[in-house]
Amino acid sequence: MEIRSAKQDEIVVVRDIILESFKEYAGLLHPPSGALSETLESISSKVERGGAVIVWEDTEPVGTALYNFVDDYMYIGRVAVLPKHRGKGIGKVIMAHLEQLALHKGYNKTRLGVRLSLPDNLMFYQKLHYISIEEHEYPDKTDKWHIMVKELKDKAEKEIS
Repeated sequence: MEIRSAKQDEIVVVRDIILESFKEYAGLLHPPSGALSETLESISSKVERGGAVIVWEDTEPVGTALYNFVDDYMYIGRVAVLPKHRGKGIGKVIMAHLEQLALHKGYNKTRLGVRLSLPDNLMFYQKLHYISIEEHEYPDKTDKWHIMVKELKDKAEKEIS
């Protein structure tokens, strides 16, 4: 397995992984997941403001995530693993990679948003030591989401404490 930054000509790969990974939620979430309306243009714009990573298993792209830097933290979004590749730790690899990238860029926090109607996703991030710091409700009051944060420490700092 290899994880690396997506190149500009790989935006279509990023989009395809996101759409394929989130399509199981089509018709189930209200309001619908914004991931399902991602376009090449919207993803390209997000990549220009931050970046994207792609996880490759041999020559097959199997996971992705978008990120950007805001104030004093890295915001992580659209973490996506193709359904047939779930359960292999790819999501953890993505998150660990992005957390190290944040530290490398001088950021000590990462944030992300998680819908409460997706409890498995919420538990995934809790197991990675993300904590909820804000709760928001959609305007039509059909769902809520949490903003979660993780305070990062580099490996040398972890070994000392």
